[in-house]
Amino acid sequence: ESAYKLPALKAGAKDLICRPFDVEEVLTRVRNMLEIRLLHEGARSAATTNEILAQQDPLTGLGNRRLLTKRISAALANARRNQSAMAVVYLDLDGFKQINDTLSHSAGDTLLKIVARRLESVVREEDTVARVGGDEFMLALWQVANASDVATVAVKLVEIVSQPYTIDDRRVAVTASAGVSIYPDHGEDADSLMKSADEALYEAKRAGKNA
Repeated sequence: ESAYKLPALKAGAKDLICRPFDVEEVLTRVRNMLEIRLLHEGARSAATTNEILAQQDPLTGLGNRRLLTKRISAALANARRNQSAMAVVYLDLDGFKQINDTLSHSAGDTLLKIVARRLESVVREEDTVARVGGDEFMLALWQVANASDVATVAVKLVEIVSQPYTIDDRRVAVTASAGVSIYPDHGEDADSLMKSADEALYEAKRAGKNA
């Protein structure tokens, strides 16, 4: 009855129909409610998609610096909680500019995509691989035992990236250099660990690259 309409709405009802009701009115109200629900679901889905894209490198599909920073912070929290260690590896390609100059930017993009897959193949599922610059990649190793283990991973990363590539039926070769930082020895937060790894990478390149 219409006398109950206002109290029902005040009690929180989103919509209601009073008897006697009209079939066409009922169907129209149902259709309108469904349209509103679909609009809300579409908005939530779009927001989720936008958040994923905001943390993703569009070329390689890897995470970007924003996602990497979040993952490093999470790994740090885990390390503090378990009184363990985690590590950051900063890696870039030696000779990538020459690939772009002598072949094409398209070939360079293809190379970067292959490098991304190779890096992912070395680390564990819980680790994070991100592209943070043109030919620069950074990895967050969720939990490590000691410096020796981190060095072993870094060597594997350099070795696999330095394997030859076939792009547009041409054999292409690049090498890689890497720098490592370990929590808690080289930093207490994401920024300091990334800076330490950057400094280590600079030393590796200054020492002759491919190291």
